[in-house]
Amino acid sequence: MNGRRLLGTLVALAALSACSDGAEGGAQPSSPAASPTTTTPTPSPMPAISAVEVQKAVSGFLAVRNRASARYDDALIRTVASGPLLERELADHKINRILKRKIPPLAVVNPVGSVTPPGTWPQRLVVAAEVKGKADERIAGLAQRSAPDAPWAWTHLVNLGSETLAQYVTSPPLPGGGSVRTPTRAELGRLSMTPAAAVQRLAQDMSTRTQSLLFDGFALTGSADEYRGDLILQASMTTPDERPATLAVEYGPAVALQSFGKVLVFATISMSWIHPVEPGTQAKWPPGPQQALAVKGRWYTKSLMDFEQLQVVLAMPPKGSGDIQVLGISRQRTGVGGV
Repeated sequence: MNGRRLLGTLVALAALSACSDGAEGGAQPSSPAASPTTTTPTPSPMPAISAVEVQKAVSGFLAVRNRASARYDDALIRTVASGPLLERELADHKINRILKRKIPPLAVVNPVGSVTPPGTWPQRLVVAAEVKGKADERIAGLAQRSAPDAPWAWTHLVNLGSETLAQYVTSPPLPGGGSVRTPTRAELGRLSMTPAAAVQRLAQDMSTRTQSLLFDGFALTGSADEYRGDLILQASMTTPDERPATLAVEYGPAVALQSFGKVLVFATISMSWIHPVEPGTQAKWPPGPQQALAVKGRWYTKSLMDFEQLQVVLAMPPKGSGDIQVLGISRQRTGVGGV
């Protein structure tokens, strides 16, 4: 191949705002003959989610996810996943269904979590857990619901490797209850950059495909550091003219939550690689995941296109308090194409 071009898209979700306590009151009768004024109590905010509720939310999601994965059941996974996570799961189903490969079930232990204060919906749940049977593997998840009695819809699930998110969801409660809430404008102003700008810059760094990946201003740990190692290995196996020539990044506000003195950021980056086809020749995808996603028997004369989704988790400290931590990166090929 003689060139590549990368397009990155950050799929964003709007942040929540904390709610205030309601109050109730009523007028008293002015005399024994007067009728009392009817009062309507204002509901108080729900308490922070309990350990039992966290366990129920996580186990319920994984039970459905594992059943759906075992049968490549697209309709079933839609009942518990949405947005970027749903896109990822559907692509995983298609690849493994065609290749006749089993998707391993996911089981966790010691899940902990915290919710944003209700009042402004959707409400969000952040969960950290250890992967069962793998001592050095942990995950982080993000879900949302539109009402107190609505089911949780999971949007992010990131393998953190040896990193953990537990300290952010078990820290002392913040105002309004729980360990996470929407950061205030003042708290965001103390960061070195906005959450969206941080994700954009991370995407730009990841797209360089060179062996000098410094990620200046970022501290990559866990699975994020493993991903950097993969990028360096790939760069060592390509020539300069095969690396991407152009990068365009479109982004919006990331899901930002204040916790334990830092702002947690959940985001999704979608990458599109374009591999030119040599003039006068034809090309098609080789056997494997790419061919499974391609149109069967299709040949291309101009270029091949490969789409990949990255889910990332960042922890942003106030400016001057250290680098932005990239706690985890999970990747999934979501599509291929060409012309």
